[in-house]
Amino acid sequence: MKLTLNKISEGEEEIIIRYREMTGRIETVIGILQGTGQRISAEFEGGRAFLAPEEILYLESVDGAVFAYLKDRVCKVAQSLERLSGVYADRGFFRCSKSMVINIYKISYLKSESGNRIRATMENQEEVMISRRYAKRLRQILKGGESREPV
Repeated sequence: MKLTLNKISEGEEEIIIRYREMTGRIETVIGILQGTGQRISAEFEGGRAFLAPEEILYLESVDGAVFAYLKDRVCKVAQSLERLSGVYADRGFFRCSKSMVINIYKISYLKSESGNRIRATMENQEEVMISRRYAKRLRQILKGGESREPV
């Protein structure tokens, strides 16, 4: 997919999407732009919030509960890691270990570790370890050689 950006000095901003066939990926982009994209229901501090997937840095399963880590708070999510990594794979969600899913668009820094693992530093400075089982696939995705569709 080709992306063209043109800065204008005046006039109304406009986004034009040209496509041969409407795909899930294009529908996702449209939803994001219109603000109608899917939201993830989450609980925090006795309340409920609806999170845009782009807000989430990573998800972690602890004692059977799934938690979403944002820049400044942690929320409990009712969905499973498997479902979230599948539904939002095209929005950057990547299964990096048995108990964790990261948003690859929220990685600030990557460092190779022994045992073919990768240490990812997220935007909030938290460090997440990508297990060797998933490291090869992440490298392929980052090189542009594999789709983000779940396995």
